[in-house]
Amino acid sequence: MQHSDNAASTYPDQSSTGHLSVWALVAMLMVVLIVPAVFGRVRIPEQFDQSVVDQFDLTKASTVFLGNSLLDTRIDADYLSELTGDSAVSLAIDGTAPGIWYVQMKNIVAVSENPPSRVFIFFHDDLITRPIYFTGPEDLGLIERLSQSSISGYGALPSTPQSIRDRILNAFVSIYPIARSSSYAASNSVSSIGAEIAGIEKQELNDSSDQFFSFANKREQDAVIQGPKFHGNFNSAIGKSFLPQIIELTKAIDVDLTVVRVAAKPNPDGSSSDPESLDNYTVDLASYLTTNNVNYIDMSGHIENGTLDAAMYYDGYHLKHRFLATYTEFFAEWMLTAQDGKGTTQ
Repeated sequence: MQHSDNAASTYPDQSSTGHLSVWALVAMLMVVLIVPAVFGRVRIPEQFDQSVVDQFDLTKASTVFLGNSLLDTRIDADYLSELTGDSAVSLAIDGTAPGIWYVQMKNIVAVSENPPSRVFIFFHDDLITRPIYFTGPEDLGLIERLSQSSISGYGALPSTPQSIRDRILNAFVSIYPIARSSSYAASNSVSSIGAEIAGIEKQELNDSSDQFFSFANKREQDAVIQGPKFHGNFNSAIGKSFLPQIIELTKAIDVDLTVVRVAAKPNPDGSSSDPESLDNYTVDLASYLTTNNVNYIDMSGHIENGTLDAAMYYDGYHLKHRFLATYTEFFAEWMLTAQDGKGTTQ
């Protein structure tokens, strides 16, 4: 019995050790988060980048494309201009979503001295009605460079409630901006507008695209990479989305809007990989756009007729760079042959 008492006294009390660990963690967090703030290490917001508007004006583009990296692997704006005879420019930025596209429309396209006649927005799955600004990590600097608080109304736009985790992360980023650095996209942040606006050479852009997607080449046969995504039925999503504001804005500036849903990588047998729930969403989206006098193109039809197949994809959504010209050509063909009336096209 004596031996048992001595053994017990040899080891520390487990509950006490646990409490000490918790308090030690709290103390470290206070040092990391609070102390830097007290000494003034606070992130300074970036200013609106007027040069983007000025450079856009210089293009005098009649056709503008908005989207993210999915657009970059499908539309070569310079080549499209040659094919159609109309000047076209892409404002694609990797990793962006409808919130950023709305700000681009509001603060670049709508204020241009040479407004375009039509705008195309490329998206995948149900992204067009998701109330988000980025498909990946947020880039606060990009938001600020594209937002003029006096005219954009950015702060009043709809957004999803933040979780406690998101609030903590945002507080951390405000003190340590490198924690969510945008350097991952710095090499190709504004892409297709390249030679016309950012001064990026075409070959440099192509090489960057190939390097960015090189990881996917090793896994391109994996059928589960980036499968189709669905986040709820259309009626529950539209009220929280940026789509109504985008449509209202295009009407206010008299711009013809076309929304383009790109096709996800098909199944090995060539059939569409879209789930039935996403098909139903697409029907509702098409009806809504038609009612609001907006063109809608569903590129999943190109999977069904064999124009696109699985071998053309880097991963679940991005096309291999060598098919960029091919996709641009059949999109230009649609632009040249499309009727004046609005509606749904496949």
